[in-house]
Amino acid sequence: MRECLTRRSMLQKSAAWGVAAFSNNSGRTASSQMLDERPLKSLANRSARLVGVFSGQHELMKDPVAAQIIADEFDLLAIGNDLKMKRLRPMPDSYDFSYGDYDLAWAEKHGLLLRGHTLVWHMALPSWFRSYVNEENAQLVMTDHITTVMKHYAGKMYSWDVVNEPVRNIDNRLDGLRVWPWLEAIGPEYIEIAFHTAAAADPKAKLFLNENNFEHELPLHAQRRDTLLGLLTSLKNKKVPITGLGTQGHIRADTPFATQAVRDFFKACQDLGLEIMITELDVDDSNIPGPEVDTAVARKYAEYLDLVGPFASAITFEAVADDPNLPKRSDGLSHRPNLFDPAYEKKPSYKSAATSIGKLTKVEGLKTKTLAAPYL
Repeated sequence: MRECLTRRSMLQKSAAWGVAAFSNNSGRTASSQMLDERPLKSLANRSARLVGVFSGQHELMKDPVAAQIIADEFDLLAIGNDLKMKRLRPMPDSYDFSYGDYDLAWAEKHGLLLRGHTLVWHMALPSWFRSYVNEENAQLVMTDHITTVMKHYAGKMYSWDVVNEPVRNIDNRLDGLRVWPWLEAIGPEYIEIAFHTAAAADPKAKLFLNENNFEHELPLHAQRRDTLLGLLTSLKNKKVPITGLGTQGHIRADTPFATQAVRDFFKACQDLGLEIMITELDVDDSNIPGPEVDTAVARKYAEYLDLVGPFASAITFEAVADDPNLPKRSDGLSHRPNLFDPAYEKKPSYKSAATSIGKLTKVEGLKTKTLAAPYL
């Protein structure tokens, strides 16, 4: 989750679409060239998967080039900031659905499914939260929020990130859960309460727990895999109505994956009956030398999608294009984590992702859904 992420405003000049060339593409076949011309959603739908991207009212309204790319390339719109509590609840007793309603209307007009993000999180809280919420009213604030928001969009939202980033293995708890604010005010049962409340508010929506930082070959990531699997197992044993796990996929270009451990982890999740979605995919290029960034980022997309893609029913990217207005790398260069560059040219990372998505095959028992029967 990149809460400080600022979506770019409309470019001052029209952006031409192009296809960036891989350095090793000289031997491409005619069939691979045809794949290059197919939108990501077409490639994903061949294996009954969805492909999505984070966006929201500002980008959809103010940046027609980005909006057109989203309409052309994706069939799932993840609402980036417009459904977080900070934006939805200017005051404890009032709601502002104008941003989310715009996103909904846009998605319906262009035939995209919607993913709601996010109902219960420790960030993006309104200014009144700290002084208003306490142990006496926290559960009511949380359940009222879930019920009100989900009923407003009932039957319209394909899935919800119900609880976002509940794990924090450095808070000195044996269960590895994040202390502030919901656990501190309600207790660890806040997670199951949230899912039961969500299921009652909109029985049709898929309900996900969304988490990050557990795919790399790092001690903390191994610890988080164990914590997550224990949490998910406990929720399933308690008959909590959770559909699945969202793995955010904020990955590091310079850090290897715990390949077999990650496969074992997702297989264990599927054995619990959980669906897997990739929910916020991008690549951190911070420690890659500038001339090597695009190649390294493209390679990492391929590695991740080849590893996690076979388990995932949907693949959602963090943003459409790189934004030069965001904070720079330590060497002064702009980060290049996404599929398109600031001029909306397709980067090597686009081609890498498209190739990996196109290779995915239908898997028996994998819980996937296409646009054939949305919201049903």
